[in-house]
Amino acid sequence: MASTIDNATLTVQVREEVTLNNRKLGGQNVHTIKGINEVSERILSVPTSEVTILGLSSTVGAGTYVTSDVKYIRLTNLDNTNFVRLTFVSGSSSDAGAKANRFDVKLEAERSMIFTNASISGSNEDLSFSSFSNFTDLKAAADTAAVDVELFVASE
Repeated sequence: MASTIDNATLTVQVREEVTLNNRKLGGQNVHTIKGINEVSERILSVPTSEVTILGLSSTVGAGTYVTSDVKYIRLTNLDNTNFVRLTFVSGSSSDAGAKANRFDVKLEAERSMIFTNASISGSNEDLSFSSFSNFTDLKAAADTAAVDVELFVASE
């Protein structure tokens, strides 16, 4: 059976507005991402213990997206008080001789984070950059109380 879904273009608008000393400042950027034919949007509650909220792999599965197909991911912390720690994990500590790399980000209350690919760099050995690798798991843990997080994923 052939798909009846036509590829679409995702339009992303980023706009800042502030008035300082009676002067309006800010900017607006509009970006388009072509070839989108899958969108997933959900709101989930993140507890204070670390949980996996998204996975990337070479095959699709429950909560797992095809790494090369992902074109846009937005996370928004919907809580008005507590932050959430986002942890991007690449590799596996169970691989023979390998260690998992982690990249942690603090997402403040009522803030968003946008990224457009799976490439990250993290080091568990030193401070030098060696290469990018694709993250395989995105984990989250709330600060002092559970928080609601909105997750929006667009892919080919």
